[in-house]
Amino acid sequence: MELVCKNCFSDKEIIGLIVSQGKIGNCDCCKSETVETIELIELLDFFKELFDNFQVKADGKSLISLIQGNWNLFSNLGCGHKILNEALNKTESIINNSEELVDFSSEIIENINYWSFLKEQLKWERRYFTNIETLTDDLGWDSFFESKTIIKNDETFYRARLHQNSQEDIYPIDKMSSPPAKYASAGRANPIGIPYLYLSDNEETILYEVRASYLDEISVALFTKNEAYQNEIIISDFTEIPTLYHPNGVNKKIKSTLLKQLISRDLSKPMRRYDSELDYIPTQFICEFIKTFTNVQGIKFRSSLHNTGSNLVIFNQETMKCRGIKKVQISKVHIKAIDI
Repeated sequence: MELVCKNCFSDKEIIGLIVSQGKIGNCDCCKSETVETIELIELLDFFKELFDNFQVKADGKSLISLIQGNWNLFSNLGCGHKILNEALNKTESIINNSEELVDFSSEIIENINYWSFLKEQLKWERRYFTNIETLTDDLGWDSFFESKTIIKNDETFYRARLHQNSQEDIYPIDKMSSPPAKYASAGRANPIGIPYLYLSDNEETILYEVRASYLDEISVALFTKNEAYQNEIIISDFTEIPTLYHPNGVNKKIKSTLLKQLISRDLSKPMRRYDSELDYIPTQFICEFIKTFTNVQGIKFRSSLHNTGSNLVIFNQETMKCRGIKKVQISKVHIKAIDI
């Protein structure tokens, strides 16, 4: 196999490379005809760097499942197997084939596992004098949150508040933003006394997020960017499909993806009635870390309660403006239990 084409891959960076530098031809891998192609040898440096981030491990997962599961590098498994096996043969990797059981390198695992250590340290050992230099100089975490998105002027977001009884009037606009600092309780992202604005990009998602039940009445507010705020609202995006291709930067791409997956899972985790507010402290810390070291105005992450929507945490609520409020009632709730 000499030629691969843009149709073999899903990674937008590799596709962009092939489109910009490739030549029209017939693909030896997926058999596409008259399409932008590139010689596989031109991608071997990338694949060699990629393979160096894995170790053979008997209780691991197949190489292709780790790559596809985390980055969806290839357009389909057939192309993935062909390209990986050819690249493995040409780079003399310690990995024999795409189905061999592997894990990430010890260096990557150690870097990502520090999140678990840090969470316990913040909750039970020390909270205000954590060694930031370890996170930045040693682990490089300050460079892992570079995937950003900009809130457009016409993008709409939602915030909801449950009513305590059916006689309550719709909440006024000044009651639909974050509470004043002196009344701000601790949340998944914000510490006590430092209010953040929690929004969702999907109206149905916000109803799940407030734990609405059958026949509950809810005020739902619509927010857009505040025209009085002249700067761009830049958000650290945990929902973007990560790319893996990056010359001399694959190791960082892998760490960034894996760390953001762990943090996003903790950010979106619903608070159970028997959980402690101590569980909020690690995500409060990492939000402050991201806010400080990336100079963004918020974070976007997937909702664990409604998988078609995403949540936003806006650090400065003055960047957003409530445009209107409506009152709704929950007409149906679907609950599903699993054995544990």
